[in-house]
Amino acid sequence: MTERTRRMRRVAVAALGAITALTLAGCVTIPSSGSVLVGREVSDQGLQGRTEFLLEGPVEGADQEAILTGFIAAYSGTGNYDVARQFLAEGFDEEWDPRESVLVRTGSWHIDRVGETAMEYSIVNNAIVDRDGVYTSFAPTPHTLGYEFVLEDGEWRISAAPDGIVLSSGTFEEFFKVHAIYYLDPTGRFLVPDLRWYPSGTAAGRIVSAILNGPPSWLEGAVTTAFPEGTQLAPPKRVTVESGIAQIDLSAEALAASDGQRQLMRAQLEGSLRSLSIPSVELSVEGTPLTIPPLGPSAPQLRPQISNQLLVLRDDEFGFLAGDRITPIDGLSNKIVSTEPRAVTLGADGISAAVLGRDGVYLVRSAVEEPTLIDGRNGLIAPDLDPHGYLWSAQRAGASSIRVFDTNGNVFPIQTTLPADAQIAAISVSRDGARIAILLRTESGPRVQVGAIIRDQNRDQVPLSIGDARIDAAAGSGDPVDVTWMDELTVATLTGSDDDFSVTSFQVGGKSRSLGSPGVATAIIGGTSENGLRVLRADGVVAIKRPSGWQAGPEVSLIAMQR
Repeated sequence: MTERTRRMRRVAVAALGAITALTLAGCVTIPSSGSVLVGREVSDQGLQGRTEFLLEGPVEGADQEAILTGFIAAYSGTGNYDVARQFLAEGFDEEWDPRESVLVRTGSWHIDRVGETAMEYSIVNNAIVDRDGVYTSFAPTPHTLGYEFVLEDGEWRISAAPDGIVLSSGTFEEFFKVHAIYYLDPTGRFLVPDLRWYPSGTAAGRIVSAILNGPPSWLEGAVTTAFPEGTQLAPPKRVTVESGIAQIDLSAEALAASDGQRQLMRAQLEGSLRSLSIPSVELSVEGTPLTIPPLGPSAPQLRPQISNQLLVLRDDEFGFLAGDRITPIDGLSNKIVSTEPRAVTLGADGISAAVLGRDGVYLVRSAVEEPTLIDGRNGLIAPDLDPHGYLWSAQRAGASSIRVFDTNGNVFPIQTTLPADAQIAAISVSRDGARIAILLRTESGPRVQVGAIIRDQNRDQVPLSIGDARIDAAAGSGDPVDVTWMDELTVATLTGSDDDFSVTSFQVGGKSRSLGSPGVATAIIGGTSENGLRVLRADGVVAIKRPSGWQAGPEVSLIAMQR
């Protein structure tokens, strides 16, 4: 065996070992539809406490397959692509753009030769993250990625490869973390999140850049930003963090912001950087510090909270349940009971409620003597109240049946892009009022959609339409039963039939997962976390979500949603 042969064998074994290790621990791979493939290297401080793969660049005399497998193994999830570029031909090493996308690979993969200087890498992926950090999942889809090779000074290098990278699902979860980017609802009362996925070591700068780039397309018309148009990071366009304070230097456009806008600018940044345990920010414009007084009580709400107490109907008593005692709500409880309620949503003001009762949907208010029948249509589902005081009501019969009512009973039809042949099983408006979750009955089974609520800024935030769905996903099997906001970032669906019911959570801009079976159930309500989920079983027992599963709670006739 020649020295060159021994070297090539060492290269192949090392590359194969790296890929095998990555496969077993959550391997690495590459993007498709013109995307790219790459392995990973570990050298970032953000990897402390993790398994490290010590990878090297190409070895002298390596053949095309060894170069390709080495390239695949040389991706760093922390954003360092220097080792990967060593496998690329001169000129192409600068042309290749690894940040174009990340395909999340699942299942097996293989490499095939398709020519003397060409190879293909075949994968199956079920998610993609674009260059802005936006995560989209879909059914597993096969992709074939093409690579071309050229000899440079007697050594093989890759001369053509798709932009982007590919990671196995395990590797993706290890290196990429989810971050909430906050924008403002049109009234400035709420911070509204949009999820992004960034690799370790680059998140702070990318979070700030995402805010400055403005709302994503799916939230346009539903949220806004306090930053004046054109505001960007000032050169050298870096975010530095010292003693837990992010120092952010902005371009001159930021000077156009009023004092109130500057306060909201800081609120957006501080809310968004909390995922990095950065509690505060200092702003400057081209090196000149900005003095920004605190907002105080007028600050927009971040992650609106509700009471942990159950709000229930039991034995013709409606109110908050503590132990075995129900505490009624003054001015509301007796009126709600009089409607023979089947579903109740308590308004954020605590003095109004939307009720599905005997004759339809009622608006019940403490200041009004009798419940007001708002919607008397047949086949109505549980109604909802948004933070602006509008009541949402819909029929099971069709996707075009969503109506919004003001406190005077005026009706406003809502334009949607829901499938014409779908039926609405349940609706739930987010507590910030900017988004709505809709559970549908379709021919292919239960389906959940989440879209933005577009409002008329000149008419007291009247809802006009629901934008394109950010989530449009299959939601379990059987029949669609109910949907709720589990927290500000996640919705939960209840579906099932016969004795097989399940709860599934869907991150808006992230992943879905099963939360198990609470038993045969009729309704689900959310709180501010997964442990705030409550399900009303068909036997009247409240099932409460716990880390270990679903725990049986009190027996009641109805559980109510709190805004």
